[in-house]
Amino acid sequence: MRKGISEGRSGTVEFTVKALDSLQSRGFKFVHVIGLTVDNHYDYTDPQLLLLVPLKELPTDPEKKGIYEPIESELLYKWANEVNEHPKIVIASN
Repeated sequence: MRKGISEGRSGTVEFTVKALDSLQSRGFKFVHVIGLTVDNHYDYTDPQLLLLVPLKELPTDPEKKGIYEPIESELLYKWANEVNEHPKIVIASN
């Protein structure tokens, strides 16, 4: 998973309403919200970065528990309309 996160961080897209609309038009329905510290450790209480990983469907494997949000949610669109300085929010493009 650590390799996937580093690859996801290397190819990111700016988090905007246009980016969310683009994900929806390409068939993505959810994002996996991953909170990361400066040294790439998971942290949901005070993350430095929120990495949104687009998914077309939710995982069925109980081992892949996490925080998922529907792309069309009001919360994501609210965040996209705000200036996000801390934590920085990006979308994984890989």
